[in-house]
Amino acid sequence: MAEIIKITDRISYIKATDNPLSADVGIVEGDEFIWTFDVGADESVPISLNKIQKPKNAVISHFHPDHMGNLEHVNLNEIYLGANTFKYANRGIIVGEDFFFDDGVKIHIFPLPSSHAKGSVGMEIGDYAFLGDATYATMKQGRICYNASVLKEEIAVLKKLSAKLFLISHDEKFIRPREEILAELEEIYSKRNPKESFIWI
Repeated sequence: MAEIIKITDRISYIKATDNPLSADVGIVEGDEFIWTFDVGADESVPISLNKIQKPKNAVISHFHPDHMGNLEHVNLNEIYLGANTFKYANRGIIVGEDFFFDDGVKIHIFPLPSSHAKGSVGMEIGDYAFLGDATYATMKQGRICYNASVLKEEIAVLKKLSAKLFLISHDEKFIRPREEILAELEEIYSKRNPKESFIWI
């Protein structure tokens, strides 16, 4: 069984693993539902999630297997995901605009432009915002890069959030100050060549 680590009275998470590769899984306790951010790929994750005696909704950050591999093994009421992820899951509600829910905690689910994975989704709860892998780069022609226009859009979306802390999957720190992440992304964006679509790292 995977260990559930408490962040606040309402917010917890299951730590990412490398073997098997499995993303950090956020857990938000609402009055009516448990809201998970991703479901990971490690087989111990669904065992821990299914033991929580409350109906569950999942927000899937993107389509990579380490984030959604356990989708069929977690008992879910509803799934919220991007249009590209929907192609892999074949079910759920597509997040094409901001969704807001009040479940004893205010939950904000939003589309998140990302070079790492098309159609990423984030989830904000008060001072915390789960971003999955959305702030990471991608590989093109064997090189690490960001799509310049997508990165500009991503920075704009993140700046509109009220959360003070960003939760980045696979990051050793996991919970990082908003301003630190924004500064890193803006530094990368400042290195763009206006004549190129990609910022090479």
